[in-house]
Amino acid sequence: MSSQPHLIAQNNDFDLREILMSLWRYRVLVIIIAAITFALAFLIIVTRPTYYKATSSILIEKGELNLPDFVEVTGGEQFSNFTVQTEVKVLTSSDLALKTIEDTGFAEKIGRPDAQPLELLSPFVQSMTVMAQGGSKIIDVTFRSSNPQDAALFANAHVEQYLALQIENKQQEVNKLSTWFHEKVGDLKQDVVKKSQAVETYRAQENLAIGKGSEELFLQDISELSSQLTPIQVRKFDVEAKIKAIEMAMKEGKFEDLDVLTKSQSMVSLKNQETMAAQQVQELRSRYGAQNPKLRAAQSALYQARKAIDEEAKNSLESLKGELLSIEAQEKLLAERLDEIKQISNEQREKLIHLKTLMVERDASQKQLDSFLANYESLQSQINFAQPDASIVSKAIAPAYPSNPSKVLMLVVALLFSGAVACGVVFVMEMLRTGLRNYEDIRRMGLKPIGIMPQQSQPNSSASLTSSNHREAIKKIYVAALAGTANKSILFSSALPQEGRTTLVFNLAHYLVSLNKKVLVIDADFVKPMLTHLSKIEEGPGLMEVLNGVANIRDVIVNAQGGYALMRRGDMVKLSPEGMASQSFDAMMTFLKKEFDYILIDSGPVLSHSESEVLSKKVDGIIIVTEWMKTSRKNVLNMVTTLRDISAPVLGVVLNQVDLDRYKKVTAGSDFLLARAN
Repeated sequence: MSSQPHLIAQNNDFDLREILMSLWRYRVLVIIIAAITFALAFLIIVTRPTYYKATSSILIEKGELNLPDFVEVTGGEQFSNFTVQTEVKVLTSSDLALKTIEDTGFAEKIGRPDAQPLELLSPFVQSMTVMAQGGSKIIDVTFRSSNPQDAALFANAHVEQYLALQIENKQQEVNKLSTWFHEKVGDLKQDVVKKSQAVETYRAQENLAIGKGSEELFLQDISELSSQLTPIQVRKFDVEAKIKAIEMAMKEGKFEDLDVLTKSQSMVSLKNQETMAAQQVQELRSRYGAQNPKLRAAQSALYQARKAIDEEAKNSLESLKGELLSIEAQEKLLAERLDEIKQISNEQREKLIHLKTLMVERDASQKQLDSFLANYESLQSQINFAQPDASIVSKAIAPAYPSNPSKVLMLVVALLFSGAVACGVVFVMEMLRTGLRNYEDIRRMGLKPIGIMPQQSQPNSSASLTSSNHREAIKKIYVAALAGTANKSILFSSALPQEGRTTLVFNLAHYLVSLNKKVLVIDADFVKPMLTHLSKIEEGPGLMEVLNGVANIRDVIVNAQGGYALMRRGDMVKLSPEGMASQSFDAMMTFLKKEFDYILIDSGPVLSHSESEVLSKKVDGIIIVTEWMKTSRKNVLNMVTTLRDISAPVLGVVLNQVDLDRYKKVTAGSDFLLARAN
């Protein structure tokens, strides 16, 4: 029987039916936990006192002294959320709370007349809540008390103390500012006198006068010299450009544009003569030939014209150079004069700047003094009308109903909470469980459940073979995995050691013999071969000798007392996975399938023995044996994943060592396939 590989997903979620079944199984535990939790909550609720809350609301206005010229002195910060939070801190301060405690007789109200104010501070602060209303400027002061009138009294009294504290702080601020004004005015007066004296002293030392005077005269001279220097420099650049152009033309022998550069009438006349002579030479050459006297005369005339042009260009060049020298002399003279005037002007300007700086400082001090004197009268008027930076929006009134929830409602909530806690404990217990519990857990992993084996005190004894429950379990495994199939070679494996794999092989072999089946059992547990011991047969040659070719198959098969044949493990010295994967093993299995109806192979755990993994690919089917409620799902998943990676034919899973009474409680009714025999 082949098994198609598919994805294996471990699902720890519970459906509603399974959750209800889990709660029913643990119903006693749920009732106990819920009862204890509700009892504790009941005691807390019934002993809890009744409280009343009263709230007084104030609006933070953050008024400042009206002295716009002295914002940096009066602290004219803008209103912000930090302002509200600051006032909240003030309202919850210990000093303000102590004043309210003393003025309201808080000690007598709570029945502690002999207590000191500091001893009452903690209960007072714990009973009071100060909170801003969102992003607004309103702050709520709430007081909690067992007496509704006292709650309103303490809330209003605390707000009044806060407003009185604000007035006191504002008065202190104004008085402090007034003292600062007096000192500042005296300092400013001395500063004005000192700076006025400095202005006059410097003016006398440097013989300076304030006004247009020398400063504007120097500026005018500089402007005139600059205006004279500019056209000279422009003319200089023009002459230099012409000189370079004439020199270039003379060097290259190109005189076409010299008349433009020199602007000379003689140059224009000479250029015309050159043009006419050139035309005549061209005409005579084409008419008479190179040796004609007229042609030679014309060529001589052309030469003389060009020589005259060259001479004229040289004369123009010398004239321009002379003009350039004159321009440079004028430029130098004007530049020297301009530098001289600038130097004198800079010296004079520095002195005037310093003088004006002294005058500006004097005027600034005088202006500040005038401003202080002008604001002094306004300050005096504000001293007598200091107001708090907050106002009462609404006063607290005695509440008609308690603030805490109804005790009946709280008991209902406690009852629901107790049930939730109990269910939560059960749910956590179910989540922490890692072992396979029932058929549904097996199906969730994509596997087929093929049976359960009841728990027995002596699972390997002969008495277990006659037990009705035990025999019925073996029968159902046979029907689910073997009956009606072509599977003859069956490998029994597990994820971990000691999960009842060998016992199941032993019992199934006896059952098959009872059905008149010819059965061979192969002990292939190469670490701890218990099957040979259970069959009460001594160790000897077996599977290893057959695979290594040192023994015949018939010679190593022995008959057990249960009526089945047994092939022992054999010598472990020559054990190797390659031997079991060889053609010898395939040939052996082919022979055995002809001789026996069923071949049951007891193999070691797949996760710890590579030989078991090799054998898994050589059989018709694999039955996984796992210990009920103990073998973790993770180990089973790892084992099945390993088998399916090599395309091994997994038939299904058997739950071993099952407590039938508990099994009925941890599984749905329709999933309980094994009934207890009478």
